This record gives sequence, C-alpha cells and structure tokens, in this order.
Amino acid sequence: MTDFTNANHLIEGYRRVRKCSGWKESTQKYGINLLKNVRQLQRELRDGTYEQGQGSVFRLNENGHIRLVKALTVKDTVMQHALCNSVLVPELSRHLIHDNGASLEGKGISFTRKRFERHLRWHYRRHGTEGYVLKIDFRKYFDNIRHDTLSAQARPCVERFPFVMGTLGKILKANRVDISFTDEPDYIDGVFNALEYQNIDPEKLIGKRFMGKSMGIGAPTAQISGIFLPTPIDTWCKTVRGIHCYDAYMDDRIIIHPNKDYLRKLLEEIREIAHGLGIHINERKTQIVKLSRGFTYLKTKYVLTKSGKIIRRIPRDVVVRQRRKMKKLARFTVEGKMTLKEFRNQYKGWRGDKKNYHAKRTLSNMDNLYRRLTKWITKSTPSR
Repeated sequence: MTDFTNANHLIEGYRRVRKCSGWKESTQKYGINLLKNVRQLQRELRDGTYEQGQGSVFRLNENGHIRLVKALTVKDTVMQHALCNSVLVPELSRHLIHDNGASLEGKGISFTRKRFERHLRWHYRRHGTEGYVLKIDFRKYFDNIRHDTLSAQARPCVERFPFVMGTLGKILKANRVDISFTDEPDYIDGVFNALEYQNIDPEKLIGKRFMGKSMGIGAPTAQISGIFLPTPIDTWCKTVRGIHCYDAYMDDRIIIHPNKDYLRKLLEEIREIAHGLGIHINERKTQIVKLSRGFTYLKTKYVLTKSGKIIRRIPRDVVVRQRRKMKKLARFTVEGKMTLKEFRNQYKGWRGDKKNYHAKRTLSNMDNLYRRLTKWITKSTPSR
C-alpha cells in the first residue's frame, strides 16, 4: 500500500517543486538540507503534528480576469506534490469520466477539444445540424468548494492509505475562511467571492467563526479537488442519462442533444445535483443555443456547416486582448523590462496552437502586427 510520507515520494515532490521554481531562493535553501528537511516533514506527517503554513496570496490578471492565487511555502508544496502524485491523483482520477480532460497527465485542453470535435461529428452523422448545445459554467468555482462535501467524496477512495485523510483535513483547515465579521446564518450558503473578501477590515477577522469553503488556486491539491468534486454531475449525465456528446473541462460543461426540451429538463437535474454539492451555476453564462448558429467553447468559436465541416475561429475578444498585450509587451521591451527573445517567444506561444483554426486573415493581420512591433523594437533599441 502506498505511503505518501515515504522519503522517496517526498524527495520526488521536491524535484517537482525545483522543476517549476528552482530559481527561487526559498527552493534552493530547502534543497541544501533536503534530507534533513524531508525527515522532519516525514515525522510531522506521521505523528500528526504537521500544520500547513500561511504562505502568501497575490492577484493574477489572466486574460482579463483577476484571480486570487495562494502560494504555499516550499515545505507545504513538497508535501502536496507527494500526496497528489502518489495517492490523490491515481485514486481520484479512477472515478472521473474519460471526457474530463483538465490537469491530468496525457490530457489537457487539446485532448478536450479533440474529444469535443469527435462528439460533434458523431452528432452530425446522426442528426445533421439539427440540435442544441447546452453550455454550463460554475460561478466562483474554487472559492466555493465545500470542504465537508469534498472530504465525504474523497474518503471512500483514499481512507485505506495511511496518513492521507488526516493530512487532507489539515489542508482543508488551512483553507477555511474567517467570517467573524458577520453573524448571518445564510452567509455560508451564498456565493463566496475571495476578491471581495480581501476588502474586509482585518480587525474584524478575530477567528470567532470560520467557513469551510474555498481552495486556493495554485496548490496541487486544489487542481485535483476541482476536477473531482463535480464527478456526480458528470456520472449522472454520462452513465445514468447515457449522453454521448458530453464534455467537461474544469468548471465548464458542454452537452449536445437533438431535443431542446430534454436539455432544459437535464439542466434542472444538474442544478439539483450541483446544489447538493455546494456548486453554484452561473446563470449568466449558462445557456442553450441552436447548434447551427455557432457557439464558443474553450476559447474557440465553432461553426458546423451543412456539409459537416467544423469551422474553428478565434473569438474576437481573444484577438483584441492579444493585440493589446503585444503592444504593451513591446513597450516593456523598449524600456528594457523584457528581452526581444521573450517578446518573440510570447507571440510564438500564442500563435502555436492557432494553426488548426480557419482564421487566415486574422492570423495574417496578427503576423503583420508582430513584424511591425519587432521592427519598432529593433529600431528603438539598436544596442539590444
């Protein structure tokens, strides 16, 4: 039976940390006395004295969305990598549907897009362009992961492994939210927003009342927890309802079906299951659209033609955001805040997965902008 506190698993956890942030001073210091630190961590985990540190919290602007990221200490990150790689990911992923492609080895966004397009072709062979698409989005998903629900779901899968449930309890405890500022009994059942929570006066947070919600984005356990929690919804749709064209990616769900009334009824069933899990449906982004009209999924605009061809286009907001970003990075390059090589790599990274899109004119315009900005950078910084 796997024991994640085994020194080999903890050392492998450090190797993963070093691979991602080996340039950091804290990571290098931890590695200087690696065996000593691993032994100390092992003792704390086995005798139950381990407590997760505070870490740090910072804001990240990702594609126009401000997210709150929780950065763990090196010690806690090493432990969570060992826990996830040796126990949580292998055990919990067994219960996931095949078409859930987020944050798993061998899968990812490319896998999910291919599976979705395969389902789209399957639907066309049977129903043509007739049908509807149900898009479901979860609101403030990571902020509202309920600890009691997650623990209850994970327990049957991992309780046979030593020290796992006790350590998982310590991790969840460290992610509790201090809500001493309010006495409202319904506050826990509402939609929690971590960004708004940052504006609360710290003097009101006295540790009198806590809410068992939220998993900080950035922690290894948060990723597998976020994938695993909606499993009852996925299982209901794929196994109980037998829906073939169903795809999931983190907090996004998309379903294709020829009957609109069926999708409406299914959405009500999903709402009921989500309510029991403490998941909030984002009604603004959840919608049923006609298949022939086109729709957007995973930053790709899909159009299914009468001949069965799948047209992939880049959404306008993605193009606008990238143009603004390139102009801003070009100014940074001229000011010496980044190198020309870094500027080029950023555009190549964005451009890399666009070769399968039907956007010849858009990409040509973007390439022209890239060449103009590169020329301007070279002219403005001849010594670089």
